[in-house]
Amino acid sequence: MPFHFLNQRHKPLFGMIVLAVGLLALSGCTAVRDIVAGPTLTPPPPNGTRIEPPIDVPADITLTSHTGEPLSFGDLRGRYSLIYFGYTHCPDVCPLTLAEFNRVALTLGEDADRVNFVMVSVDGRRDTPERLAAYLPSFNPDFIGLTTVTPEDEASLTRATEVFGIYYEYEEVEDTAADYLVAHTASTFLLNPEGQYIITYPYQTPPEIIAGDIQQMLQEE
Repeated sequence: MPFHFLNQRHKPLFGMIVLAVGLLALSGCTAVRDIVAGPTLTPPPPNGTRIEPPIDVPADITLTSHTGEPLSFGDLRGRYSLIYFGYTHCPDVCPLTLAEFNRVALTLGEDADRVNFVMVSVDGRRDTPERLAAYLPSFNPDFIGLTTVTPEDEASLTRATEVFGIYYEYEEVEDTAADYLVAHTASTFLLNPEGQYIITYPYQTPPEIIAGDIQQMLQEE
């Protein structure tokens, strides 16, 4: 299963790429991003990549939700689900993505009730259920948070990262208030109501594109 990295930490081959990496480091961003080699550093407008054939996500992958109760991927079935792997101490990419999730929900209007918006934490050390319960409502009170509390949760997170090709790594930092940051894949994943992984969206895909895809599929049901 290929990884859907937004930056795979390859050594730069061109001076322009070196410059891009340097500017990225200064931004404090901890998500992994695309770096485009060639005459321009401006990527094409992002769109979703459809997964053919769709991948069945095991229904028994279970983590602890922001309510403190177990929640499995099987429990998400019956609705479309937007899945994002991140963490609450993320300085920029994660809050931006969750804000865009809210824009997707606003664009969908009443159809947002037919979609699960889920953040899976890759920082169970700090992202307790209580932390998620306090954090997510600042974006949307209906958002779902999943985290790792038990060893079984940790095993489920590993399985989930394998299904979606998620990369994450803890990075110690100096001269900041944070003990560490987490470099991580910043893609968003769409599951259909049958629990199949059907589309990957790169970081900063316009919310209107995501909402449009979901609305089209809802109309086709």
